[in-house]
Amino acid sequence: MDNPFNPSFGMQPTVLLNRDQILSSLVEDIKRLTTPYRTTLIYGARGVGKTVFMNAVGSRIDQDPQWTTVHLIIGENMVGRLTEMLYQQTTGKLQKLFREIAGVNLNFGGVGVKFDIKDAQTANYQYLLSQMLKIMQQHQQKLLVMIDEAQDVPGMVELASVYQVMISQGLPISIIMTGLPKNVQELQNNHVLTFLLRSGRINLSPLDYYDIRAQYQRELSKRDPEIDPMVVRRIAQLADGYAYAFQLLGYLIWRSPDKRITVQTINAVLPEYQAQLSRNAYSKMLEELSPVDQQFVIVMAKAPTDPVSAAYLGAKLNKKPGYVGVYRRRLIDSQIIVPAGYGMVKFALPLFKEFLIDDGQYLI
Repeated sequence: MDNPFNPSFGMQPTVLLNRDQILSSLVEDIKRLTTPYRTTLIYGARGVGKTVFMNAVGSRIDQDPQWTTVHLIIGENMVGRLTEMLYQQTTGKLQKLFREIAGVNLNFGGVGVKFDIKDAQTANYQYLLSQMLKIMQQHQQKLLVMIDEAQDVPGMVELASVYQVMISQGLPISIIMTGLPKNVQELQNNHVLTFLLRSGRINLSPLDYYDIRAQYQRELSKRDPEIDPMVVRRIAQLADGYAYAFQLLGYLIWRSPDKRITVQTINAVLPEYQAQLSRNAYSKMLEELSPVDQQFVIVMAKAPTDPVSAAYLGAKLNKKPGYVGVYRRRLIDSQIIVPAGYGMVKFALPLFKEFLIDDGQYLI
């Protein structure tokens, strides 16, 4: 049997965890074009499943014959690339009407379509895009633009500014974006893009333990029909709600040479599981934190208790409660830590404390 788990970043795995309720609700909100989720920001830490979730939304909407989805990569000239891709992804009558837009010559090259505009500036592409959207509107068609890992770069700012104009003109366009919490915050703080503060935001929080356990039970039983539920429970605990960890641990256990999946199987794959979490996710997460954030989590990792109190952190960092509170909130927003009772915090990611103790403090 093929391994149903896929820990590759950005890949659509065979086994998906249940976020169906929020997904269905978002699809309907986007389609209405009258809710804040017409512009949606999906944010969360690396590996929480942002891209998988966005692709699932796009796939659902793409099934509607009234919608066209365009997956746009962050970079330069995003307005121009969106215009070209929209043309390429339409056929028949719509494409013929696009070619007839006044004042624009469309030259067909050897591969795809080349737009021959006298002065290929954003304003010209903006005009062409608006005309194409007006044609789509006349034919009850709509456009969803999908952007992975949105960042505050010139191309993104340019596209978002044009998008705001298109909305004000009542044109049928929506955008859904994914981003790390820090990057989403920078986008929203850009003075040109304050309208994003009013967009719909989806924070992909940790996955439900019971859902993870049920999925592991269902899939791993295909590999070992006699797997002990207590073993499944331990595997689910080790994944600890983290989507990347769910896929990675399932993948490693599935490919184990053991005929039966037992506690010994878990122990055998544990070093590789921890190594890949550290190498593929945690090292980058730590690198992206500020020096004070890094110091904060190192002190947390070395604490004698878990969860850790704010009073302990203040004493170890030699800082007042207000100072500790600022960085506590930043790390909660980054999904590195979570509240664990009054004045207490704990790590949100599986084996992150062990990573910091074993390797993290040497990577700073």
